[in-house]
Amino acid sequence: MIKIFSDKDEKELYQLVKEYTKKKPIIELKDLIDFVANRLKSNPDFNRNKIELIIKKFIKNQKILIGKKLIKEDILKIPIRNEINNLIIQNPGININQIMIYFDIGANRALWHLELLSSFKFIRSVKYEAQKTFFPYNSNPKFDVLNISLRNDKVKIILDFLKEQNLPMKPTLLSESLQMHYNTLKKYLELLVNLDLIKKINEDKQKGYIFNSNIDKNILKLVNSL
Repeated sequence: MIKIFSDKDEKELYQLVKEYTKKKPIIELKDLIDFVANRLKSNPDFNRNKIELIIKKFIKNQKILIGKKLIKEDILKIPIRNEINNLIIQNPGININQIMIYFDIGANRALWHLELLSSFKFIRSVKYEAQKTFFPYNSNPKFDVLNISLRNDKVKIILDFLKEQNLPMKPTLLSESLQMHYNTLKKYLELLVNLDLIKKINEDKQKGYIFNSNIDKNILKLVNSL
């Protein structure tokens, strides 16, 4: 496929889009195209079709959004929004309550920043057990439940304890050792087995749960980092 416009063309047109959005949000695509076409009418390197193609590429890549006055490069200029984005990068699977507590901000303010970060594809959200959690946009969804689970204090306590043991631990003994309700413990043990972080041993001489030392090295690195 032949590219009919250059990076230089995109940069020149993007500057005009920035000029437009300083005055008003992009409500109608036609209005933006009219504005840019009018500004470039004396430039033989541009015609309306080329302008429209470039602008649609901006929209496809989430550099601009219909209905927004902001463009992508503006989003992280607000310090707290940039900090929220960095917090999510460093803590994939964090939920909105944890974000609100960390920055001591209310729900409306948190949601406003999260919505903008999500709209421009800096982050993505996943609903897990009725709670909305957040991840860097390009992170692998394969590890979403793992990241969310490892942020749970009880999960970490169980996992850390089993990592220190050399033999399978029975649920009753685990419950006593961790001072955790048996039913709560069983719930998280099942989760950890499903995540392949621990193994259930049912042999005659060995029964119980043991840390899976053969897990993927990237997952083990993640576990050890928490």
